[in-house]
Amino acid sequence: AALEKSTQQAERKLRRLIKELRTRGYGKAANYVANATDRLFTYVRLWMLYGLICPRASSMLERMMRELGRRLKRIAHGWSERGAAKMARIIIKRITSAREWQEYWERRLRISDSVQLSLTAIRAL
Repeated sequence: AALEKSTQQAERKLRRLIKELRTRGYGKAANYVANATDRLFTYVRLWMLYGLICPRASSMLERMMRELGRRLKRIAHGWSERGAAKMARIIIKRITSAREWQEYWERRLRISDSVQLSLTAIRAL
């Protein structure tokens, strides 16, 4: 009951925020928050209603799937299945393990931070 009450209070506060954003002329921001609010508490409500922990998507997962779809539909036209699968693995790695991806390329390109560039002057032509 306490969790349901907290959820309802949070929804009311979000509705007030949406209204305030619209009043101040931030229509796109208001729409963004309104669209997110519609699904924001779905997981909690299902958990409270059924007592089940159900799978949910995170924004990182949604971003990854959108990026995969974009690249494979637009860029991979005419690629072999093997090439498209390899690109999909690269995209997944870059999104889910950005630090590992960066370290891989630093090792592969032998980047050691041993070069230092400095700007001494700028002249107008």
